[in-house]
Amino acid sequence: MNDFLSLGLDERLGLALHDLNLGTPTEVQKQAIPILLQKKDLAMQSETGTGKTLAYLLPIFQALLASKPRPSETHWPKALIVCPTQELAVQVARQTALLAQAASLNIKNLALLGGTHFSHQKEALKAHPDIIAGTPGRLADLTNMRFIDLSRLEFFVLDEADRLFSKEYLEPVEFLLSKAPQNCVHIMASATIPEKTLRKAEPWMPSPSILELGSEGILSDAIEHWVFYAEHRKKVDMLKKIIGAARPKRCLIFASETYRVQRITERLASSGLKCTSIVSRMEKQSRYSAIEHFRQGSVPFLVTTDLAARGLDIPDITHVISLDLPEESNAYVHRAGRTGRAGKNGISVVIADRLELERASRTAVRFGFVFRTKRLEYGHVIEPTVEEFLEHIEKMDADGSNRAHS
Repeated sequence: MNDFLSLGLDERLGLALHDLNLGTPTEVQKQAIPILLQKKDLAMQSETGTGKTLAYLLPIFQALLASKPRPSETHWPKALIVCPTQELAVQVARQTALLAQAASLNIKNLALLGGTHFSHQKEALKAHPDIIAGTPGRLADLTNMRFIDLSRLEFFVLDEADRLFSKEYLEPVEFLLSKAPQNCVHIMASATIPEKTLRKAEPWMPSPSILELGSEGILSDAIEHWVFYAEHRKKVDMLKKIIGAARPKRCLIFASETYRVQRITERLASSGLKCTSIVSRMEKQSRYSAIEHFRQGSVPFLVTTDLAARGLDIPDITHVISLDLPEESNAYVHRAGRTGRAGKNGISVVIADRLELERASRTAVRFGFVFRTKRLEYGHVIEPTVEEFLEHIEKMDADGSNRAHS
């Protein structure tokens, strides 16, 4: 508790963190919290699973504790947290509620997601939430319709900022930024904040404090990175064999293409494995139900796209398996970060073809970890040397070529 109090936090928050078994701040929390308590703009880059959400929530709570009660008719949100996915917005709202409950504080928060009827959200806003988390399109629509007034906002958080400043979300994000006071505290948080993201944010954050932490050992120490070789058409068969050999207790499976998610789910189910899937076009309730089955352990396999690579904070994911290596190396980091969380270890597996093997090497060098070469032998995972691994690939390719010409 004292470790958090030494950062300048209110004793009530220190007691709440102690009750949540969070006695020692992480490195990103140690550095970010004092900056935000001084109401300075901040761009914080830190590995997944290092506590960035709490790093910005605690200063927001501190500000709410210090503020005087206002008449309900002027009680607009003090903090807006913009998230690229519904799953992340729900996760942030859940963590906000847990912190408020632990601190016995009447701090109201609300998640506003696409797919919910506007009338229901308009009604929910009548409770005057102090903190709102939501997806860009829905937040922009509600603000444009004047159901939300951002004129008294004190904290504007862009969680997973690199994705929020992509073409997909740029228009609603810029609209929301234009409606918030220029002097509110602007916060960007992500495992990866490239220079181009900082440039796009410059009109609203001209000179933020930049917190760019080096490796904290999550990617290199808490997570083992395995790479198997398979031709594209044989990847699902390889996936099934890896599952049979590694026997993951709770496994998140990624595919870059939406159409492959359903195919993979069907193939795994036909093999007798309990699995579910989520894709962006699913209804909100169906996505929520699938995640909860996975969270509770009744379904040990969840197949998805990069939709779930950010913000899906589920304990005890033992394995993450990628049926491809994403073109953007940052995307792999977010995928891998779904395991090895909260002080636990995990395994991130990539099933790669020849081109992806080359990208895997570059990704590992960039982010300071090592891909361990693996292959299957008699139903077991073995670890050949890199030379043996490459020789085996050459032999497989030669055998395939000979069969094609016979």
